[in-house]
Amino acid sequence: MLSSLTIQDFVIVDRLELSFNHGMSVLSGETGAGKSILIDALSLCLGARADASQIREGCDRANIIAVFECTDAARMVLADQAIDADDELHLRRAIEANGKSKAYVNGVPVPASTLKQLAETLIDIHGQHAFQTLGKPNEQLRLLDDFAQHPDLIEQVGTHFKLMRKAEQAFQEAQSSQQEKEARLENLRWKLESLERINPKAGQWETLVADHERLSHGAELLEGTQHALNTLSQNDECLLDQLGHLIEKLDKLSHNDTRLEGIVKNLSEGEILLKEAGYDLGHYIKHADLDPDSLEQAEKLLSLWHDTARKLRVMPETLPAELEAVEQELKRLSSDLDLDGLHQEVLKTRQKYEESAKKLSASRKKSGKLLAAKVTESMQTLNMQGGVFEIGLQDGEPSTKGSDLIEFLVAGHPGVKPQAIQKVASGGELARISLAITVNTVQSTPVPTLIFDEVDSGIGGAVAETVGKYLRQLAGNKQVLCVTHLPQVAAQGHTHYQVIKQIQGGKTKSVIQALTEESRVMEVARMLGGQAISETTKQAAREMIAQN
Repeated sequence: MLSSLTIQDFVIVDRLELSFNHGMSVLSGETGAGKSILIDALSLCLGARADASQIREGCDRANIIAVFECTDAARMVLADQAIDADDELHLRRAIEANGKSKAYVNGVPVPASTLKQLAETLIDIHGQHAFQTLGKPNEQLRLLDDFAQHPDLIEQVGTHFKLMRKAEQAFQEAQSSQQEKEARLENLRWKLESLERINPKAGQWETLVADHERLSHGAELLEGTQHALNTLSQNDECLLDQLGHLIEKLDKLSHNDTRLEGIVKNLSEGEILLKEAGYDLGHYIKHADLDPDSLEQAEKLLSLWHDTARKLRVMPETLPAELEAVEQELKRLSSDLDLDGLHQEVLKTRQKYEESAKKLSASRKKSGKLLAAKVTESMQTLNMQGGVFEIGLQDGEPSTKGSDLIEFLVAGHPGVKPQAIQKVASGGELARISLAITVNTVQSTPVPTLIFDEVDSGIGGAVAETVGKYLRQLAGNKQVLCVTHLPQVAAQGHTHYQVIKQIQGGKTKSVIQALTEESRVMEVARMLGGQAISETTKQAAREMIAQN
């Protein structure tokens, strides 16, 4: 969920720090006070386009910081970006006067696209004009799939579609110019012949370079290790002899002072370690394999790798991968020549795609009926009594999302045949239907925070009260932030913030403050009756709040 939001020098906000809780938080205020500034600032932290005009007049830059509780999905995005994930996720966006912006996640600079990826795991923003996208097929399909909760089916369909297209492409390539194919095969065989001379293996280049480096310093290694061995155990007055005499002398002295026993013990253990080091040095010298013949062989191999890499125009260390790629392409092109076999592969992958697409379609039909029934039921409480919502599914062209064409159908009145939603619904009806769909689909979305920016625009009375109850219901297992101008909606909130526009020193600024119990009554009363607030209006506000 969203924990806090800090805004500095943004539009008409000089400095603002807000903390948010679970449940439903309401933001209200007079028209033009800047209620949507908070949403705009938050959108910037989630990757929206930045503009220098958003900087408060007279300032050099704007800063917005949003702190979220880190979700598992967000952690996966951070892992892809090699960013450490803590319990809290700090998103920061800075806008400079030259119009450029910078984005940060947990203090690490990132592109704005990373913020957009994180946004999909953290928050859903439903604007007052969200209904305008309701007629788009892709949006309708997304809403239905979100409600159906069948990501595994969608993934299967996508996988089988890609395999089908790959098989179709391979078949088409096999039918293309045989001359071009033979030329490619000849080139691949030439590459394979060059590579098979050295038969490169993964990690072999690194080992070869290391061996060459070691052998190049063979004389120095042998001289140094032999000197160490001589000093340690083979010279006259070597270290081990001197240490043995020292231990023997101190051991005798320890009979006179037992405090020397610990020192003798430590020296004896050191003597053992030195003897083992001597054995290891002797073994190293004996088996060092640092002769000039080995160096010559390593140099020949290095030269062969370099020559092959230069011939194929690749780096030496990539030769193993190049060999694998050549072998795979040769195998693929050779099989491509088997047109019958490739055609059978097309039929096989197409059958698997159609089977998975059929399962996805069945799931959509089942979920579509359930969603349509729920939205129809919600419409009855949104002053659309007798209205009907349906979801039509027809066969379409295969894609990664199946072969279904989705169409939202609506009848606003009893006895009317449902038709395409964008053709028959008015702006007000679209807004209410959109809200009904949103209420019944957002429960399925995995994001923890939902923001509604004046989605109640154009409604009032009992319908407004119903909308408020819907939003409060959503807050049972989601964090809900709602910008509203309706007292019926504002009264449903668990927390209430008021947006106030002030003029100080000839400059306008917007202030957002959390309301106390009494100041909340005054704000709801203002929303009910305007500037002139009577005792009757305040009492009505108290009763409206007390009902929740």
